[in-house]
Amino acid sequence: MLIGDQRYDLPADTLVEVIRRPRLTRVPHGPPALVGVANLRGTVLPVVSLARLMGHDSGPEERVAVLDHNGTVGLLVDAVLRLQAGDGAGDEQLVDFAALLETGFKRPAVQTRVAAGLGNVAAEAEVRAVQRILVAFLVHGQTFALPLTSVIEVLRLPNGLARVAHADSAVLGIASIRERSLPVISLAGILGFETRQANQETDRVLVIEHQGARIGLVAETIDTIIRLPETAIDRVPAILQRGRGDAELDAIGRSEGRPLVSILSVPKLFANASVEAHISAAGQEKEAMVEQHGGVTREQFVVFDLGGERYGLPIAAVDEVLRLPEQVTRVPNGPRFVTGIINLRGRPIPIIDQRLRFDAPTADKSVQPRVIIVSFGALQAGFVVDAVSEILSVDGAAVTAAPPLSSERATVFSRIVKTGADDALILLIDPQELLSRAEQDVIADIAARQAEAASR
Repeated sequence: MLIGDQRYDLPADTLVEVIRRPRLTRVPHGPPALVGVANLRGTVLPVVSLARLMGHDSGPEERVAVLDHNGTVGLLVDAVLRLQAGDGAGDEQLVDFAALLETGFKRPAVQTRVAAGLGNVAAEAEVRAVQRILVAFLVHGQTFALPLTSVIEVLRLPNGLARVAHADSAVLGIASIRERSLPVISLAGILGFETRQANQETDRVLVIEHQGARIGLVAETIDTIIRLPETAIDRVPAILQRGRGDAELDAIGRSEGRPLVSILSVPKLFANASVEAHISAAGQEKEAMVEQHGGVTREQFVVFDLGGERYGLPIAAVDEVLRLPEQVTRVPNGPRFVTGIINLRGRPIPIIDQRLRFDAPTADKSVQPRVIIVSFGALQAGFVVDAVSEILSVDGAAVTAAPPLSSERATVFSRIVKTGADDALILLIDPQELLSRAEQDVIADIAARQAEAASR
């Protein structure tokens, strides 16, 4: 193997294969030598830099030697020159890779804690079941919502929709989602608004199920995820139950500091005769969409963007998602990553800039940050992210435990989901670890400031 101008030998009995440098997903707070994780034919592969392990400067690092070391590990090097028999004597130095790993990495036992944490998340979800969880979105500049229980997942608008001949203008076409056909329909068209040109960058598709078939409803953007108590949800005024669109509205939601939310119902939405006509236009594809889940367990995650990477949180731990308010009460002499405190319907919520805590690149000024309000037990905080991109619904086979090659601070990433798109991986966050780690970081920062002041 080549690192810079130095050659090294590696025992061939540990070598599984040699591959080109794959797409890597960075692990914030990982050990310095951990470059990231990759999707190797469905297996999560931690990739470490041999140069960093040995304290050398990194070179081009274009090859990965996949090794068997208590599971597969990728060793990033500049080049793999040859495979040869022998005792390794010569100009090359023999690398004790196992010793380097033991020195450069901590291997925390996280599996028991993760399993326990997931149980706590489920318990918290039961406690908050008295509230309605809604996915709010914009249609023609107005705020509408669907119950989260009605939404299977939220996706970016796919490229290359296949047009349906002689279909209503609300039927945008047929998309291929994970090898299944999905009729895609404009919510604006269904609700009686003027249908506009689709926007691949901002439009989102809410995947719902109706009469055994999955259907994609296109909204202009996903606004927030909100939880409303039943006392904040009103019946639709009788005067609004007349004329076009009367079948679509199910209720009106009130939330302090936000516009009224028009809550839709899937059965009522598709009770409208004109809507049924839209569906029948795509009816020839309907059978291809029917999916038999059997006993497969599915999980939902809120996926957010941060510094060009994507991360996920179990939706049961997410109270709501909102825009970063303009008015945030600053905390004097607080940690640099604590943006301040907001008043969320009478509750003080600390706001933490997750971009700083994950050492993520600063987003463009045009990006409007979002705040994800996360709860776990008595802990609650808001985390600033670049954007909330989708709600992902996956089965258990697509989720795997995070590799143990990580530092203590990186145990916040409990699992990894393989999306199947461009070998992309999404790091899944343990909400308990996220909140407790944030708490520890705040305490550590305050202690460091106090120690610095005392030394003056």
